[in-house]
This record gives sequence, structure tokens and C-alpha cells, in this order.
Amino acid sequence: MTYYKSIERSTNMASKNLQKQRIYEGLSQISDTWQLEDKHVDLQSFSSLCYYLVKLKQKNPVLSFISEPEPLQIPYNVSLFHFFLYYTYYPKYPFVIYVEDTLIFGAFTGRHYNKIDLSFPIFSNVTSALNHLNHLLSNPVFNSLLKDNNVRRILIRDVSDDFVNSLREDDEKYKFKLESLRELNYATYGVNRTLDLTGIKFASLRWHLNSFKKANHKIEAVSLSDSGKAVSHLVGQWRRKALKDRGFSYVNVRSDMLGVKLFGNTKKNIDIQDKCEIVCPESVISRVLKVDGVIAAFNLGYPLGIFKKQDVFAHAIGISDISISHLAEYAQYDFWKQIYKAGFSHINDGPTWRDDLEMYKDKFRPIEKKRYYWATLNLRL
Repeated sequence: MTYYKSIERSTNMASKNLQKQRIYEGLSQISDTWQLEDKHVDLQSFSSLCYYLVKLKQKNPVLSFISEPEPLQIPYNVSLFHFFLYYTYYPKYPFVIYVEDTLIFGAFTGRHYNKIDLSFPIFSNVTSALNHLNHLLSNPVFNSLLKDNNVRRILIRDVSDDFVNSLREDDEKYKFKLESLRELNYATYGVNRTLDLTGIKFASLRWHLNSFKKANHKIEAVSLSDSGKAVSHLVGQWRRKALKDRGFSYVNVRSDMLGVKLFGNTKKNIDIQDKCEIVCPESVISRVLKVDGVIAAFNLGYPLGIFKKQDVFAHAIGISDISISHLAEYAQYDFWKQIYKAGFSHINDGPTWRDDLEMYKDKFRPIEKKRYYWATLNLRL
């Protein structure tokens, strides 16, 4: 039986590699496209994307005139780091395509690459973005890839109300139609306001911080580069314990593990000319805490923005040992102090899709909540 299972696995792997090769060959025929040059996702592949964007901006000056949103309005997906953490982990096949004034982040996903995830980190307006998506789907090569992989649906992440309204109003003119929406709320915080802990609104957070301090734990901050294996173990352990105790987990193990692997050493340089135009790995901030001698908390984030840093920091990963009371609040507050020291005034703490998660995040008192959607589209091929 083991022998036949081994043959089946080998056959499936060969089939998957053939699919990836066909996707690679197809995307290579589309202009202004980036994709992984090999199967390994590492800082070199991140470097190749940075080069692609630098050259893209030099070739298309219009990118300099497409203004990124104001700090409180900037979507969570406007980040190369977000793309790498959520679009490139195995078994996804990531790509980036530029169509006139619209930058598209994407990935073929699913067991047989029969789904596509997309987002629009840069576009001039909603109508333009939808027209360019329609144009891409009409491209004979891309259309052939969709048919060969039996892609019937596209998930577009982090779209606004305006985006959804345009999808509904102009439904018949596109090669896709809106099937469903998943609503998400993104909260933005004023870092200094939260760190001050002033006023009755922060009474709950003050209580958690004081309770943790009264326990007299020994706290030590260590570098992620020196504790990668222990942090990876913490991520997996957190998920297993959460599933056992709560029946659900907020953790995306693959993306969190990729964050540990890629950005464990934030001092690594990527040699790119004019790299000041691109938000690079040196901008990543991570914080690992030992509690009583054991790795117990891990936080990681990065600036939002593509060609320039916004004054908004994305808090992407937050893991704490849930068996240690009040540690989650303490570790997050400690991490936000590091973000403030780095010069950021605002923090976007990512999507909220459960009431209990929103209750936790409300302890830190957001100054703005903005609604976005994940929109599932049916294709008309």
C-alpha cells in the first residue's frame, strides 16, 4: 500500500510541476509581468520583484503621478511584504502584472491551480482597474491559462464600497460577475494615543498591562534571526492549542512561517539601484520575547506603501503563548513602542472577521475603522 501511495504522490507532483511550467510559459508571453524565476521563495525572489518595480516605474512615469491614499485610507494590501506573505507561500504560484495605470498582484491557487487571488495595490480609479482586469482576462494567452487550469472564479482581496458598487452597476459589460462578498473591517490606530494609555477608554488595556507586570515574569527581547526555529515552533504550537481549546485559529501558519524565514534577519541588504524608491526588507520590524526563559511572543510588521513609505505601519503577525495571562496585550504594546520609535504615527492592525477578535483589538482604541470586502467573481469565459 505504501508503495502505491508513493507512486501516486510522485504522479501528482509531476502533474503539478507540469502545470506550473505551463503557467510560467504562458505568463512569460505577457508584457510587464513578474513571476518567480524558480520554485524557491527567498530574499532573492523578493529582490527580483523590487528590480521589476524599479524598472516599471522608470518605463512608466505615470506611476509617479498615481497618488497613494492618505494614511487613514490606505488599504492593507498596498505592500510588497503583504504580497510575499499571502500570495507566494507554497503551493501558490504568484505573479504581478502591470496594465497601463494598474498594478495587479495575483496568484494561481488551489490544489490544481484552478483558482486565482488578486488585489490592486496601485490603480488610478475603480473604473480603470475593472477595465484593465477585463482586458487581462481577454488576453488570448491569459485566457488560455484560465481555460487550461479550469479557473472559474477569482477572489479579489480588499476592495472598497466604490469597487463593489461599480461591479454591481456595470455587471454586464465585464467578463466576470459578482458572486459573493465577505466583509472585513480594518482598524487604524494613533500609536502615540494608544501608548499614552490616557483616559477611561484605555482602562481595560491598563488593567491587562498592570496584571502582567504584577506577575513578575522575567522578560527578555531576542532577535528573530537567532530564534527562528523556536518562533516557528511557537507559531505551530499556538495554532494547535487554539484549535484544541477554541475550535478555531487566527493563524495562517504558512504565511507566518514565511515571514520568519524571509525576514528573520532584517539587516540583510538587497543591492538595488534607486532602492530608496522601494520599501525594502530593512523596513521590517520584528520583536521576539522570552518569558521566564522561553520564547513566548512574536510580532512582525512592515510599512504600507509601494514606492514610498506611508506613515502607516502594518502589524501583520502577532503570536503569544495563550497560556500566559495578559501576555498578548503586553507583547503587542511592547511591539507598538518599537514601531513608534521607528517614526510611525499610525498602525493598521489587519482584518477583523470575528467578534471576539474585534473585541480584543478594540482594547487598543482605533481612531478609524474602514470597511473592505473580499469579492468572489464568476468568470464568463
